[in-house]
This record gives sequence, structure tokens and C-alpha cells, in this order.
Amino acid sequence: MPEISVRINSMYPPGSQGSIRAYASVDIDKCFAVRGIKVVEGGENGLFVSMPSRKTQDGYKDICFPVTAEFREQLHRSVLDAYQQAITQAQAPPAPQQAAPEQAAPGQQMAGM
Repeated sequence: MPEISVRINSMYPPGSQGSIRAYASVDIDKCFAVRGIKVVEGGENGLFVSMPSRKTQDGYKDICFPVTAEFREQLHRSVLDAYQQAITQAQAPPAPQQAAPEQAAPGQQMAGM
């Protein structure tokens, strides 16, 4: 199977962009890139991946699509896993910052001075 690298470009809270929860970009084997992939919430199954498309006179047409069902499943799973990881990171409390000893607050003297 090809190596798939996913970046979540932007995320939206429920209700702010309709059913769209995020946009993603995918690099396949470091030689093919797909931009404009959407993570969408809807239907009975919850989240799903929507590949990029463009509007024509006949309606919407897919710009690209996975060739095999196995690869499509791998691509969709990779995008949804990256989205869940981005959600987890966004909800994690920020790590406390500690000042380095040489960066004492103004007016304070360092020990031994």
C-alpha cells in the first residue's frame, strides 16, 4: 500500500460551516497531492470523507477518486484518523511554561548574586 501523509488544514466547530468539520490535504507516496478534501458530518454513520469536486453545467464532478476500494478505505481512514488526532490535540490543555533560570523576572535577583 502507498504511504499516505495527511494534514488537517482547518477545522470548524459544529454549526459554523454547516456540516463541514475540516479541510485536509493528502500526499501519496511523496509524489501526488490531493487538496480540498473535506471531513463532513452527516447521515447515520457520522463523519465521512468527501473528495474534491468542481461544479459543471451537468452538476458536480469529482476531480479525483481512488482507484480501488482497498485504497479508498485506506485514504478515508487516514484522513479521519488525522482529524481525530487534531481534535484531541486542540482539546488538550496547554503545557505549563517554566522560565529558564537565566530569564529571571525583572526586579528579582538570581541566587548567589
